[in-house]
Amino acid sequence: MSASSALHEYAGGVHRNGSGPRNSHAWAQRVDRRNECVVVRVEGELDAAASPEFFAAVERAVRSNCHAVVIDLRAARFLSLRAAGALGSVKQRAACDGTDVRIVAGRQAIERSLEISGVRPMFSHYPSMRAALDG
Repeated sequence: MSASSALHEYAGGVHRNGSGPRNSHAWAQRVDRRNECVVVRVEGELDAAASPEFFAAVERAVRSNCHAVVIDLRAARFLSLRAAGALGSVKQRAACDGTDVRIVAGRQAIERSLEISGVRPMFSHYPSMRAALDG
């Protein structure tokens, strides 16, 4: 998948940015005002090349004065073990500040990366985005 990077915080709706094909990964961030959540959606591969920018976006989401950050991995095709482990670290740091980090995984391969990295037990299982948003 050729996609452009989408890394902007904004006040509402899905905001995408980019200047054309660049990477095999993309993410978007949106605010769900009704549930006071920030959603960070991953598409493509969350690998070593994508991780620094992705985790910078996640950290901004965690600091955005919301009670929950939902990481939507349903469209992710690959989650590296290092990135999966980093999600566990993010969850622990965010919990210290009173923010709940939630994951909606979807694909079996993504679930497997979370399991192998040892972080799956840290996250509740949400079968859908609606369930994660309602928390």
